[in-house]
Amino acid sequence: MDRKDKNPGDGRSLPAELYLLACDTEKEKLTKRDVLGSVLRAAVLVELTDRGCITDDNGKVRAVGDRRTGDPLLDEALRGIAAEKPRKWKALVQRERKQTFQAVEAQLEKNRAIRVERRTWLSDKIQVKDATLVKRLHAEAAETLTGGRPVAEFSTRQAALTALAAVGGFPTVTSGKDRRTYKKRIKELSERAGEAGPALKKALDEMQIAQAAVIGAAVSAGSAGQ
Repeated sequence: MDRKDKNPGDGRSLPAELYLLACDTEKEKLTKRDVLGSVLRAAVLVELTDRGCITDDNGKVRAVGDRRTGDPLLDEALRGIAAEKPRKWKALVQRERKQTFQAVEAQLEKNRAIRVERRTWLSDKIQVKDATLVKRLHAEAAETLTGGRPVAEFSTRQAALTALAAVGGFPTVTSGKDRRTYKKRIKELSERAGEAGPALKKALDEMQIAQAAVIGAAVSAGSAGQ
């Protein structure tokens, strides 16, 4: 399922495709909301790199000239990167996660790819208009992860679609068993995706450690109060 000679994503951005991959079309809900902003942010960086708009400069992200993509979401991120001093990849993955999530969702709504039912007490209901597209993306991710094709033969975009979904722990794409079984391949795909892939893993690992520390502190405080 090689799209490298076609229009990337048939006109959809990589962040948009990852949002769709996170959708459970049967239950009409979005999975992994807690990390999705970081995953989408990493996807933005992958796409900007792939388009030649940003590059790695001694471990930091640097904008290349005054290039633009024509995609409002990507160009907004690119302007922010160009306006500031170069930052490390992990720092940029962690920045503006909520805004990136909201922008991707709004773009998909505007393009009528999804319908969002806002709910006060429950998670928003997400209806994907083209479930066949999502199934095709799932099939592509599964083939990339479990197939025997050498990782070096995949385009950056193909590697990133699977790697970012796997690192983000999307249950719609991989199970915990899959992530253990294909740990080495996920790492290779992440590296094939460029600097943003490994940076996402570092950011999510730090998030997990921080959450564990908060839970541990709460448990200790509760035990002390008994």
